[in-house]
Amino acid sequence: MDLVGFGIILPLLPFYAEHYGASAFMVTWLATIFSIFQLTFSFIWGRVSDRWGRRPVFLGCLLLSAGAYFWTGLAESFLVLIFARALSGVASGKISVAQAIMADMTTPETRAKAMGFIGAAFGLGFTLGPAISGFLMGDDPANPDFKTPMFVAGGLSLLGFALAFFTVRETLSEEDRSAARKITRLPLASQLADIFSARAVFWLVGSFFVVSFVFSQVETLFPLWTERQYDWTPKHLSYCFAYIGIILVIIQGRMIGPMTARFGEPKLLLAGLTLLGASLFVFTFAADFRIFIVAITLMSIGIAILNPTQSAMISLAAAKGQQGTTLGIANTFAGLGRILGPLWGGAFFDFVDYDIPFLIGGTVTLVFLTMVTRTALSLPPSSVRADKSS
Repeated sequence: MDLVGFGIILPLLPFYAEHYGASAFMVTWLATIFSIFQLTFSFIWGRVSDRWGRRPVFLGCLLLSAGAYFWTGLAESFLVLIFARALSGVASGKISVAQAIMADMTTPETRAKAMGFIGAAFGLGFTLGPAISGFLMGDDPANPDFKTPMFVAGGLSLLGFALAFFTVRETLSEEDRSAARKITRLPLASQLADIFSARAVFWLVGSFFVVSFVFSQVETLFPLWTERQYDWTPKHLSYCFAYIGIILVIIQGRMIGPMTARFGEPKLLLAGLTLLGASLFVFTFAADFRIFIVAITLMSIGIAILNPTQSAMISLAAAKGQQGTTLGIANTFAGLGRILGPLWGGAFFDFVDYDIPFLIGGTVTLVFLTMVTRTALSLPPSSVRADKSS
C-alpha cells in the first residue's frame, strides 16, 4: 500500500516542482533532501530495531510516510515541498526494517527470494501507482491536478499502517534484542570497525552506493529527459513506469528465487551490474524509440536482479545481533549515492547536455564491476553457506 503511494507521486514530483518555478537542478534537490534524511535514519532505525524490535519501528515509519504524503499535497511552494520530502526521507528507513524482518524470518537459501518480495512490492508500486496517478491528475495537460494524487498516496499509507498493525508480528527474539543491546553499548567506532572487517560487507556496501548513485540520476532526471527527448507528458511517463513495474514484479516476485538457486547471488550481482551499466550507454543512442525500449528493458532487468540480491548478500554477511544495523549502514550508503547522484547528474543535465548523466552512470557502473568481480566470484552462494552452517 505504501509503495503504491510512492509510485503515485514519483512521476509527478518533477512536474509539481516545475509548477512552482523549479529548474532541473532544483528538482534534483527533492531527491537529494529525501536522501539526506534517508541516509541518516536508515542507520538509526536499523540500529533501534536491533535493540527494541522491528514492529514498533516499522509501524511508526508507516505513519510518518502517510504524514509526508499529505504534507506534499498541501504544499503551496517549492520550499514546503522540500520539507515534506525531508519527512518522507525520515520515514523511508522502514525499508531497512522490512529487510531485517525478512532476514529474521528466512533461511540463507530463501533469503534472496524473500528480499525479492520487497522488490516486487516496489514493482507493484511502479505499476499501479503511475496508472492511478495518471487517472487522478485529470485530462487537462495545461492544468493538471497535482494535489489529489498526493492525498490518495497518504490515504494508502494509512491503509498500509492499518494492515501492518494487525498482521506484522515481532520477528526478533528477546535473546537477539539482548545481544544487540550489549553490542550497541560498545563504542560506535568499534562496532563499525567490526562490521566492515568482513571484506564482503565492504564491497557490498560499495555496491549499494554505486547502484544508488547511478540509478538516482536516471530516476530523478528521467521525467525531464523524456520531456526533452520525446515531448512526453506525465501521463506518458506513467505508462513507462508501469512497464518498469511489470518487469520488477515478474523478476522479483517469481524469478529471483529460481535464479538464485541456479546461479547463486554473486553471479547475479555481477549480471545485474552488467545489465545496468550497458543499458545506460544504450540510452544515449535512443533517438529511435525502439532503442529506448531496449535500454529501459535492460535497465529494469538489471535493477530487478540487483535489489534483492544485494539485500540478501548483505544480510547473510551480517553478524548475529547486527542485521538491522548492517542493513541500515548499507541503506545509508545507498542514501549517500542518492544525494550525490542527482546533484552531479542535475548539474551536467542543466549546464552541459541531458545525455551526460547516462554516460557518467554507465562508466561508473562498469568501472565498479571490474573492481568487484574478483571478490564477488570468491564468495560462496547461500546454499553453500547454509550447508557449512548446518
